[in-house]
Amino acid sequence: VTIQSNFYGNFFIRGTDLLALPNCSADSVFGFDLAHDEQSINTPYVTIQSALLYTSSCGERRIRVATQVLRTTSRITEFMASVDPEACATLLSKQAMTLAIKSNLDNARNRLQQTCVEMFNAAKGGDKRTVSGYTMPQQQQPGSDGEQKVPNNLALLPLYTLSLLKNVAFRGGTDVHPDERIAAHMTLANMHVEDTLSFIHPRLYAIHDMDGQTGMPANENEKSETAGRNKILLPEALNLSIDRLSSEGVFLLDNGSDAFIWVGRACNPAIISALFGTDSIENIDPNQLRLNCSGNDLASRLDCIIQALHEESDPALPQVVPKIQIIREGDMAMEARFFWNFIEDRAQFNGGTYSYAEFMEFCSKPPGSAPPGGAPGPMGGRGGPPGPGNMPPAHMAAPGMQPAMQPPMRSNSGPPSGNFAMPPGPGPMPPSSGPPSSGYGHGPPSAPNSGYGMPPPPNMGQGPP
Repeated sequence: VTIQSNFYGNFFIRGTDLLALPNCSADSVFGFDLAHDEQSINTPYVTIQSALLYTSSCGERRIRVATQVLRTTSRITEFMASVDPEACATLLSKQAMTLAIKSNLDNARNRLQQTCVEMFNAAKGGDKRTVSGYTMPQQQQPGSDGEQKVPNNLALLPLYTLSLLKNVAFRGGTDVHPDERIAAHMTLANMHVEDTLSFIHPRLYAIHDMDGQTGMPANENEKSETAGRNKILLPEALNLSIDRLSSEGVFLLDNGSDAFIWVGRACNPAIISALFGTDSIENIDPNQLRLNCSGNDLASRLDCIIQALHEESDPALPQVVPKIQIIREGDMAMEARFFWNFIEDRAQFNGGTYSYAEFMEFCSKPPGSAPPGGAPGPMGGRGGPPGPGNMPPAHMAAPGMQPAMQPPMRSNSGPPSGNFAMPPGPGPMPPSSGPPSSGYGHGPPSAPNSGYGMPPPPNMGQGPP
């Protein structure tokens, strides 16, 4: 096993396997590609070892060695079942950034999409036996259509891939400033798994209808989503679709770096007064608004939630104060960039015209098939997949799938759970066409009938799996 010439991070290459680092801390992130020289590996395991030679703050020369043993397998099903989708999405983001700089953004987006489809093809293909260079056909089980189920751990890979395609680092169009894109590249290059997922797939919460315990420290037996060292209870996460917004509500969107407060034009004046100290924000410059951190119960609990989402696990580290942007409904200039974060809706650039429902259907098609449902038109952020309350009924489940699918959630205990069976396949990205839909807050439009239920937003509050 050798290291290819592909390294990811901030460094200077001194040799084929030697990097010179200007600085190295607990937050430093480096990636690399491994490849084996021989056609096959006959050993039951491989050993990967890395060594860091550094000078401590006291002037001592030290070396830290890390060794990891990985089991090998000749079965594709076992290999695909061991894939960590969160770590895979993080590495794909760094690979796509390198390709975007060397080539262009279109090639980077195509590489992300192609990798996702190829992984589904490999998972659906099952175990293949090769004899004298020829692939032997698989023996089908009675009652089976010859296709394998995609492992549960890959259920969220299309969601993460779509999140990368629509992130500001890879987003197409002319409305992204070059400095803004480079800043996103540098941010992604230094992020580990948990921070990367929060950056590409932000968390959306409804603030106006929080219960009395949300924003308070959780009890010992509490099973709800928490964040921060004090285990602050978080509201229920919503799908990243503009149809989840309501003119009567206040919503918090957090991507790990910035926090956005979206205020509907029909919001209760009592809620606006509690959060901003005024009965109306219609005639006030949003840049002059300040979010109250205390003085009432709602403002205190919202401040606790925001601080918990940005709190470091180590109490010795300084507190990170996020940038908070307040956005009024109808402010087109600020809403345009705010809606970039709603990755489950259609976008108006090449490679981003898929909604989440259409991208899932696109990945489920056999190789060589046409894109699903024709060419979806630009929706300007409108439209998207059905939420948890709009899942297809059990009798619509595709053949080979179990009805009443449990939604996969990310946690510390292991990969996502839930059944996920789809035949993957590549296909060209559809062009933009069709008129945009109108309004939001009226429930999601009906998604294409693809015969499966889509997972809800991943659980971001529990850290990396």
